[in-house]
Amino acid sequence: MATNSSGLLGTRLFERLAAPHQPVAQEEDSRLAEVVESIKRHLVELLNSHPGNCASAPELGLLDFNDATIGVLDLELSVQQAIRHCIERFEPRVTHVDVESLPRAGDPLQLRFQVHATVALGKSSAHTTIDLLLNNKRYQCLN
Repeated sequence: MATNSSGLLGTRLFERLAAPHQPVAQEEDSRLAEVVESIKRHLVELLNSHPGNCASAPELGLLDFNDATIGVLDLELSVQQAIRHCIERFEPRVTHVDVESLPRAGDPLQLRFQVHATVALGKSSAHTTIDLLLNNKRYQCLN
């Protein structure tokens, strides 16, 4: 991953085009925050996509887990593994992805997950955590 002339390391092309006048030199914490925000936006798009909806990458996205025959624990484990696999395959800015289930916050229809990953920042890297919520068939990033 290379830094472009505007210093927006790790952000997506259209995000760089939308903000071409960013300062060249940025602090590492600021760069990390921008990259993580970009990753979170991409994860929302990625995890809310379904396989077969993208002609250039037919496997992109997550399957619909509305199978009533799957038990609650099996469902959480299946979704957890599918999220990890999807992120590892389609989000190249992160490595060492681990996804864990979080306790439900009183709503049995919500699934909460925490994604732990390493974000590449040029020659260095940083660890980040992203909280995901599956609510009403849509994924959201909480932090």
